[in-house]
Amino acid sequence: MADLIITDSARKPIASLDDYELDLAYGSDENDFTLTCLPQPAAGALIMMDGTEYGGMVTVRNTDGSVEGPTWHGMLARRILQPDADKDYLVVSGNATTILNALFKRVGLDALFTADASTVTIGNWQFDRYVDVYTGITKMLTANNAKLRLAWLDGHVHAIIKSVDHYGDTIDSDLLTFQASLDSQPVNHLIGLGQGDLHERVVVHWYADANGKVSQSKTLTGLAEYTAIYDYSNAQADELNEKTKEKLEELQTQGGVSVTLNDLSLSMDVGDTVTGRDNRLGITITVPISKKIVKVNNGIMSVDYECGTADGVTTSLSGTAESGGSGATYYADGTTITMKNNTFSAVVTPSRVDGVEKTATDAYTLASGFSSEIGKAQQTATEANAIAAANVAAITAALPLSASRNGQAVHLTAAEATVNGSGLMSAADKKKLDGLENYTLPAATNGTIGGVKPDGSTITVNDDGVITAHATSAGGGPVMPIGYVVMNTTGANPASDFGGTWEQRPSLGAYVWERTK
Repeated sequence: MADLIITDSARKPIASLDDYELDLAYGSDENDFTLTCLPQPAAGALIMMDGTEYGGMVTVRNTDGSVEGPTWHGMLARRILQPDADKDYLVVSGNATTILNALFKRVGLDALFTADASTVTIGNWQFDRYVDVYTGITKMLTANNAKLRLAWLDGHVHAIIKSVDHYGDTIDSDLLTFQASLDSQPVNHLIGLGQGDLHERVVVHWYADANGKVSQSKTLTGLAEYTAIYDYSNAQADELNEKTKEKLEELQTQGGVSVTLNDLSLSMDVGDTVTGRDNRLGITITVPISKKIVKVNNGIMSVDYECGTADGVTTSLSGTAESGGSGATYYADGTTITMKNNTFSAVVTPSRVDGVEKTATDAYTLASGFSSEIGKAQQTATEANAIAAANVAAITAALPLSASRNGQAVHLTAAEATVNGSGLMSAADKKKLDGLENYTLPAATNGTIGGVKPDGSTITVNDDGVITAHATSAGGGPVMPIGYVVMNTTGANPASDFGGTWEQRPSLGAYVWERTK
């Protein structure tokens, strides 16, 4: 069994595993995988078996440890081929390699996907409108007797174009087992219903003969005729003719084959054909392989193939959704899935039930073997829970921290510091503290609070820090009280030197001034 390579989300390989469980399918539907392994891959990681088609991208991570995602084929199926803005259809011609690389670039996958060299030439191929990339490419290659393989090599997903292989009676029966069903009367008259209402609705008729050849000439009548409706209400006459013919050709499958490989050295691809034969009943049927299912469990790989359909039934098409015109549903390898009132229901044939029963028995045996280990794990969990509770209490006792539990998560809370207790500094306090780093006290002015600088005379500070202001006159000298008298020889009013209000008094010599206010 090949090892499984896992990358990180940047597509860098980080592990090669041989212990894992994988359920992967690709082809006509599903195109996804489920993987359980350790370590659990990250979202966006790639998984692959080097040189094989088995790989994809992780998009879903589950709590049970498993991951899910699209296969390489599913990644293509998640992109849509749109016609250009001024065109009705996307049409391509030329070498298949060039076409595929152009399509990968068109949908933004050229960094991961690249097409290998091929000699297949495509002539004027018209894609269905708004078809997904995987369906569009496989349909184009099938029409040119070619198939698509997607394999991881050298850091890229390589699109390999090969001719269709046909597997039949040349395969040793020990290498391959199959179950086949033969439908001797598939739909042979398909009525296509297009746009319009009532008698104005566009209607076309297509017929198949006994050999499955489709034309507009009716050859099977009476008990041999099987008629069905193809409802495609938005189609005009030309498109309705084309689509009705294609649908009838699809319905010409004569049954289905379920194939299981007993030797993994033999590998078939989606698009190859396989022949099932039962000489006892005289049943021989050849159908294309439509889906490949790969499972790895306990180091053992199994590969199953689904081919064709198990019963030919009537379908109708409305837009892009198919539904059963007669209440039936297509199904593969014995499993029918229908939907009614938003509820899915499934019907499984006895062969599938036997397989499910065996799987359930194996699972029960394995679960029984683990029961004692589960009991030990539960005891360990109980003890761990008690230890965690004690630790939470210890943390809470260490102020200013407090702790609380929510399941396995422990939340720590720290209070802010106050004048009465320690704690964390608030953002506001931190901002104030940062503002003091380069603080300079400004000088006080008449309009600004600030520092005062004593001059030793008019303002003094004693040893106890007491500030004293000494009164002075406007000129800086001592203050003259009211009632005092001064004399000068200039006759100038003393108010300019001492402040206050002065009046001149009579004098026979020098000028005499008395302070009155």
